[in-house]
Amino acid sequence: METLRNDLRLAIRMLLKKPGFTAAAVLTLALGIALNSTMFRMVSAFLLRRPPGQEPERVAIVASVNPAPGFLADANPVSAPNYFAWRDANHVFTAMAAADESRHVSLSSQALPAGAGQSAVGAQPEALRSAAVSPNYFSVLGVSPRLGRSFADGEDQPGHDHVVILSHELWERRFASDASLMGRTIRLNRENYTVIGVMPANFRLLGFTPQLWTPLVLTAADQTPAAHRDRSLYLFARLKPGVTIEQARAEFATLAHRAEEGFPESEKGWGAAVRTLPDFLVYNFGIRSGLAIMMTTVAFVLMIACANVAGLLLARAAGRRKELAIRIALGAGRLRIVRQLLTEGLVIAFLGGSLGLLLAYWGIYFLRTNLIFNEAVSAVPLRLDWNVLLFALGVSLASAVLCAIAPALNASRTDVNTSLKDESRAASSGRSQSRLRTVMVAGEIALALFLLIGTGLLIRGIFLIEHQDLGFRPDHLLTARVTLDNAQYEDASSQAIFVRDVISLLQHIPGANSVAAASDLPATGPDSVTLRIKGQPELPANQRLSTHDFVVTAEYFRVAGIPLLYGRTFAETDNTTAPRVVVANQEFVHRNLLGQEPLGKQIRLDVHGATPEWRQIVGVVGNVKAYSEETRDDPAVYEPFLQRPVPSFSLMVRATSDPNSLASALRNAVAQVDAELPLTRLMTMPALIELQRGGNPLFTSMLGSFAILALVLAAIGIYGLIAYSVGQRTHEIGIRMALGASNPDVLRMVLWQGIKMTAIGAAIGLVLALPLPKVFEAMFYGLHLSEPRLYFIVPVAIVAVAMLATYIPARRATRIDPIAALHQE
Repeated sequence: METLRNDLRLAIRMLLKKPGFTAAAVLTLALGIALNSTMFRMVSAFLLRRPPGQEPERVAIVASVNPAPGFLADANPVSAPNYFAWRDANHVFTAMAAADESRHVSLSSQALPAGAGQSAVGAQPEALRSAAVSPNYFSVLGVSPRLGRSFADGEDQPGHDHVVILSHELWERRFASDASLMGRTIRLNRENYTVIGVMPANFRLLGFTPQLWTPLVLTAADQTPAAHRDRSLYLFARLKPGVTIEQARAEFATLAHRAEEGFPESEKGWGAAVRTLPDFLVYNFGIRSGLAIMMTTVAFVLMIACANVAGLLLARAAGRRKELAIRIALGAGRLRIVRQLLTEGLVIAFLGGSLGLLLAYWGIYFLRTNLIFNEAVSAVPLRLDWNVLLFALGVSLASAVLCAIAPALNASRTDVNTSLKDESRAASSGRSQSRLRTVMVAGEIALALFLLIGTGLLIRGIFLIEHQDLGFRPDHLLTARVTLDNAQYEDASSQAIFVRDVISLLQHIPGANSVAAASDLPATGPDSVTLRIKGQPELPANQRLSTHDFVVTAEYFRVAGIPLLYGRTFAETDNTTAPRVVVANQEFVHRNLLGQEPLGKQIRLDVHGATPEWRQIVGVVGNVKAYSEETRDDPAVYEPFLQRPVPSFSLMVRATSDPNSLASALRNAVAQVDAELPLTRLMTMPALIELQRGGNPLFTSMLGSFAILALVLAAIGIYGLIAYSVGQRTHEIGIRMALGASNPDVLRMVLWQGIKMTAIGAAIGLVLALPLPKVFEAMFYGLHLSEPRLYFIVPVAIVAVAMLATYIPARRATRIDPIAALHQE
């Protein structure tokens, strides 16, 4: 222990003697450690966070596997008939619960009993995310309400299901944390529900953000063969003692095959996937690949930073050769020398780690204030915690070893006789030391080039996606989502009347050019349905044609700015008494009709809950991207709203000026028709598209910043190496100039050293970067990368930066006075 204290005192004293060197090394490491600690906090928050409940790793989630390729095709919900069948037939779970996590409810303003939830009085109707769950849902997860109780058996039956459990956030925000709310009623979808519980504040499942839970009511209609097509439930189950997740997967593969054999019309090709709860939450959130890219990038930046500091330590060790030789001559063992130099590296690393933690605190704050692009992301807590502190400690130790081990080993091999006889302060460093620094700087260049090409590919790919032609005009478009409740809008005629009345009011708003309603907004990810084309043979269930399906009012195409190619769009006469019609897009004609004349063709859509009817194609419109973040064109058809009204739809208002100025008028128009109906996502179409981009802008800006930082650090490494080399070769350069070498000769000699080292590093980095397009395409669904120009532009940029970093010390070398250089010897 005493020896360690002596080493620390000596290390601190030696570092204080060279404050410039110490500051440069500490700051370089601090940047690398700060970036890694900040990214680790994000990774741990999203990927390593333990879900709430008892033994969450023993909880499994069962999902459906869609035979059609697509994003997260093996994380689809399960149908109610399969839930009943699999719950009763499996032998691997002690209990199985079902949850429909995609519901919304309207929380209406009301006068609560005295003293209960007074903050809710006079509040506007609010649309909330909700989940309908089976009574054993919370017990399967192993969680209990903070207040009250969970659902009881029988409360999932019609007439007994008007009970609700609130999230802690809703209880605090809307009801002022009123504990007396238990047993009282609130109004959901115009019906009274009794509050029976409040969940703990930490009960959050990644990606699932319900504000309240109600019982899942499943009736006889949910067990019919037709109900197999309605997949809306995720199944939560607890493994029996001794049963592994692999055994559960094998059993559910058998059960899925049994369902396929029993109901081929709806289950052909479909399978079942079983994952543990932690694994499913991370997988379903779809953020793993992006975080892996970010963490790899900052790890490479840290490696470049460590290489720079190692280069500084090598240069410093070279200047201390005589001191180290004397210590060895006086009896210090080589292990003692290595330990002393490692201690100096450790001090630098811990100083860098301490400063890095401070920078990481600001970095985490930056992430917390910017990760607000959707509810699921903003619900994840980000703060500096013990995990980050331990990670920073580990990274600091690793950095100390990476930075100091090579210089320490190199210095310990100092030749005592040679070093003591060499009185020159400018003697050239040994070949091994020079080679080591050259290898490290070449590695920095390779990593920087690799990062720049990778970052460039991703940024270019995302840029092309975000600036593609979506097929419609999003400008001057105001939108709002409306969900009609069953209590007042149970039948199709009442839904159609509501839409007619609202559109009539909106058309008279000053500044409104045209108004429409649609089941889904363009480029927002509509649902798909299977179909048949009249006159074509019926295909097997797993080979049926599919298409995106929209239900729209007559003015939709004019409001959205979707061009009509031929035929006609809809009119007000396309109602329930008129022949059934449909409009198709260009891709539908190309893919499903194989270029045949579409007008007059009849198709039948398999829409859940609707009577299958033959519909005639009366028009063809231009392609619209199914989702703003996808590049492909998919088949799509449009049905008239008056022929098949839907209870959930979006209002669209094309404004003559700023669409935001119409937001209040739109809200008032809906309130005039129904004051208890809330609006959701009241925003312009460009704002909605920006919201769908999620973290792409933040992701690309951070990646670009990290790559540029890597390039800057590599340039500093090149500059440091060449400057050190020039300093060590002052005497040699003086001799060359005394023997007749001109300034251009010296400049060319030094520049060639930098170019040669850069070329080697760039060639290695270029080879490493060749597979990146295929790697990224495999990691990110729908991302197609082909930018061969980057493989030329980035190496040229690297060489240019290296030339600049080399030119400065090379220019200094040409100014060496031969006489002064020779007198130094």
